[in-house]
Amino acid sequence: MRRTAVLAVTATVLALLAGCRGDGGSAAAGAFDPAQAVAEGGKEPYAVTVRATHAWDASAITARFNLNTVFTGRYEFKDEDGGVRETVTTVDAEYVRGHDDAGTWLRTPRSAEVSDFDYSGYAKLLLAQGASARKGMESTDGVPAYHLAGHLGVDQLAGPLPAAHRMLAASGVTGIDLDQWIDARGRTRRVEQTMVVDGRKDVLKLAFSDFGPAETFAAPAPVAG
Repeated sequence: MRRTAVLAVTATVLALLAGCRGDGGSAAAGAFDPAQAVAEGGKEPYAVTVRATHAWDASAITARFNLNTVFTGRYEFKDEDGGVRETVTTVDAEYVRGHDDAGTWLRTPRSAEVSDFDYSGYAKLLLAQGASARKGMESTDGVPAYHLAGHLGVDQLAGPLPAAHRMLAASGVTGIDLDQWIDARGRTRRVEQTMVVDGRKDVLKLAFSDFGPAETFAAPAPVAG
């Protein structure tokens, strides 16, 4: 084989390996381009379960909902005192239980806001920070995932994520440190969000699982109001 041909083959192999390298520099199985994954990730509707916990108290949320389509879903919030509040969001209304001792469902107008658990907009903001936000390939629950991380000022959320901006700004949060893991289809698999609220450091952890086709969430019964 001529020397020029050898060099060409070597360069091709090195380029392929470079495209599959994680933060540690070793080739990673199932490697993908996170920017391409996020760009393609908003096209396919899906249902997902998320479990969220806060570091500073015993509150927890378990939810099942649809993304990449009209937001519908159901979640249960357990506060640190053991109280439970449930919400079901359908295509035309929102139903809440836990607002009183009777345990009845109350029908309320559907919010125009997107889901608090849709983190695709955050991934785009992290990717815009360039190489510093790209931490490389890792594994989350046995699934190849790309780790993105960086600091986001709350003002950066005003345009792409107005609901999150309003909520965080109203709580006095000025910025968040965000670690986010996405899969090859651009779907968020895991999040760790660190922020300071009322002078206290809080870490919000979210785990996404049980991905499947979009589902139908019907109104619960009986309903008051």
